[in-house]
Amino acid sequence: MSARPQHPLRATVLAVCAGVLTLAGCGDSGGEEPTGLGESTTTAPSAEPSADPTETPSDDPAGPTEHAFPDAGVTIVTPPPSGPAEQAALAAYVEFAREWRWSLREVRLSEQLPALAVAPVVQTVEDSLAYQEENGIRYGGEMVITPVVEESGDALVVLGGCIDGSAVLLVDDGEERPPDGVDEHPVIPMRVVLGNDGSGWKVNENTLHEDESC
Repeated sequence: MSARPQHPLRATVLAVCAGVLTLAGCGDSGGEEPTGLGESTTTAPSAEPSADPTETPSDDPAGPTEHAFPDAGVTIVTPPPSGPAEQAALAAYVEFAREWRWSLREVRLSEQLPALAVAPVVQTVEDSLAYQEENGIRYGGEMVITPVVEESGDALVVLGGCIDGSAVLLVDDGEERPPDGVDEHPVIPMRVVLGNDGSGWKVNENTLHEDESC
């Protein structure tokens, strides 16, 4: 059976604002972790002193960090955090996005997802997976998420940014095609709210504005 939902991505994510946290404003997956290369060098002593011995070299400002998870079909490009709270919240979002996208790709709920989001957000993913199973569809291709920090506090971080779904594919009865609406809005805005009630950072809201362009 070939299913062509009116809003295939909207079926995957609904706006959920959890009321379980008392916060202002709002109520096997896995890919391989990126690895780095260490480099050891030796240098000879400088033959001449610096022209200005009082000058202190300054490092370039930190740039965005790319987190690529090919097995989940998602890449998240995070901005440099301004402090420990933002750093922890962004790390939690990266893990959530990875497990959420993996779940849609594999059509089964990631075992890690319930620890990364509040129950209502997890429920929307389960509802989406039930829809996918009923209609024989899954999501392939590649999604690129570029979050930006819009609000930041010790226990609440709000992310805006964009989701590029131009390379996402809907696999329907074994045939691949772009999801409906992607040709009109290939890059859409997002809103994500993360909160920390003392037990760790979790996603409280995950909204995709599919009828808008970023």
